[in-house]
Amino acid sequence: MTGRSGTGWRHWRWPQTLAVVVVILVVVTYQNLALHRRGDAETRAVARLGDLASLLHEESDLQWKTLADRDAPVRVAREVGAIRLGERTIIDALAATLPGASQARLRSLCDGYHTILDQELALLTLSHSAEALALEWRGTEPRFRQLSQTISELSAERHASATRAARTADLTLACAMLLAAVMIGALLHRFERAQRASVQASTELLEQERKALQQAMDSAATIRHQAQHDALTGLPNRVLFIERVDLAMRAGGDQAVLFIDLDDFKWVNDSLGHAAGDELLVVVARRLQASVRESDLAARLGGDEFAVLVQEGGVEIGRTVAARIIAALGQPLNAAGMQLMIQASVGIAAVSEWRDTAELLRNADVAMYDAKEHGKGQFRVFEPSMQDRVRDRIGVEAELRRALEHDELVLAYQPLVSLADEEIVGVEALVRWRHPTRGLLPPGFFLPVAEESGLILPLGRWVLREACRQARDWIGARDGRPFKVSVNLSARQLHHPDLVDEVVGALEDTGLDPGALVVEITESMILRDQLAVAAKLQVLRGLGVAVALDDFGTGYSSLSHLQNLPVDQIKVDRSFVSGHDHVLGAILQLGRTLRLQTVAEGVETRQQAERLRALGCELAQGYHFGRPLEPAAISALLGAVVPARGPR
Repeated sequence: MTGRSGTGWRHWRWPQTLAVVVVILVVVTYQNLALHRRGDAETRAVARLGDLASLLHEESDLQWKTLADRDAPVRVAREVGAIRLGERTIIDALAATLPGASQARLRSLCDGYHTILDQELALLTLSHSAEALALEWRGTEPRFRQLSQTISELSAERHASATRAARTADLTLACAMLLAAVMIGALLHRFERAQRASVQASTELLEQERKALQQAMDSAATIRHQAQHDALTGLPNRVLFIERVDLAMRAGGDQAVLFIDLDDFKWVNDSLGHAAGDELLVVVARRLQASVRESDLAARLGGDEFAVLVQEGGVEIGRTVAARIIAALGQPLNAAGMQLMIQASVGIAAVSEWRDTAELLRNADVAMYDAKEHGKGQFRVFEPSMQDRVRDRIGVEAELRRALEHDELVLAYQPLVSLADEEIVGVEALVRWRHPTRGLLPPGFFLPVAEESGLILPLGRWVLREACRQARDWIGARDGRPFKVSVNLSARQLHHPDLVDEVVGALEDTGLDPGALVVEITESMILRDQLAVAAKLQVLRGLGVAVALDDFGTGYSSLSHLQNLPVDQIKVDRSFVSGHDHVLGAILQLGRTLRLQTVAEGVETRQQAERLRALGCELAQGYHFGRPLEPAAISALLGAVVPARGPR
């Protein structure tokens, strides 16, 4: 019993003993390597201390070169700087081996020595050799001896430390080799048992892998759901939606795809923040899911874009579902503690008419944009002619790019008159396109394309410069009578970081007085980055440029914008000019209260002009006073002999 018990104990202890021995061997080997590295580091430290001593000697010898050459001080100063850079580099490198106190002491001694040398160099530069020599004996030599002694002591310490590290490393290596030799026999003797232990460990590892595989299989459904569903709304995502549309196209049948985009959703993100936008999207997803049938599939494609696969009934049922979705989303909803109204535009395309999923979704997308162009908050069924309009839009962009290069754009100017005496006191610059085959095109034909494509930036720069140039010519012939030119800024221009520089460049290049320029913006442009916009406008006002808020009263939060933005002028929208007196009078009174100049737009009859004058409006423009005219016609109205260049 005792013998068997002793044998069992030995069998149980050997694997643990071998493991401990292996750990000891690893630790001893690591310690040996560490000691060797430490010895090498100490040896390098000794070499660096020697290099430091050499540099200090060299720096001391440089001081007396100034006696032999009058130009030597500059050269000596340069060489001393290089030497001190090397000294600092050496001292910094010694941080890895020197104790903190020793390094601090060495750095302090070097700094003191440098101070004495700088004083000595200054005396030598001033040819005070006697004082320099006295300072050499009184200060430099003692400091140098102290510094040299310190370096010698540190070198000796580092050398001794390196010697100890090397001896210790050799001893530990010898012990490790002895222990390894002793254990080789034991390892060979116990190899069979170790092999059995290895087999057992492999078996355990296989069991762990089997369990991990089982867990992966158990969670496969969850992984598939996460890969095919939107994390925010829980709706199927683009991947799953396309898979289902592919299946529907292969199966055939009367099905339809609805492409849904939220109208003006960007305003929510820009004004209320992305958290409010996410909250709104979750509500939209719930309403969308409640608006479709159980057999239909509602998905979020990304951003504010959703889609529905109508499984049965085709386009006709798709119309019904689209109308139900638009009605559901049009109801007020709460997000970010506010009640919001949201609309959606929907495009519908029949699955049976197409055999390519990408083309089907693209056509539904085209129909959705057609719905937006027709007023938003409605649906459109895809028709091939819509593709023609898309191609036309692409063609307009290409032609507009060419028009910018070939000077096909021209400016017309609409007079701005003082209601007190109906004298022309300014003009508003309005861009036109003199197309080589289509004739003179209005801005509504090409400005939306320019805004979407980014061409609005070079176009806007040209309008600004051309208007400033023409206004300078008119002002020069008006004998000091006031005259201003108004230029409309696009949203992209207003938010572009170079706006101020471009305005300043146009004024400087054309020689126009900043006080003669008015830049017009609309309320919808300033919903994003209001602080940045206000800062830019404040800079322009500081230059003397006036700022006008166009279409006042038709945008968002007009009163708050008047309080927070640097505005000089409000332009009352034409809808108020033809409206009731009490509304128009309230707007004009608001302008007077805030000391803002008021301009009425769209004045078409003398009766409107008289009414505005009676209500206290200062300026007006409209067909009653003059349509947009070419520069030569404006020059004739002004009675100025000005070389109006007209269309370029």
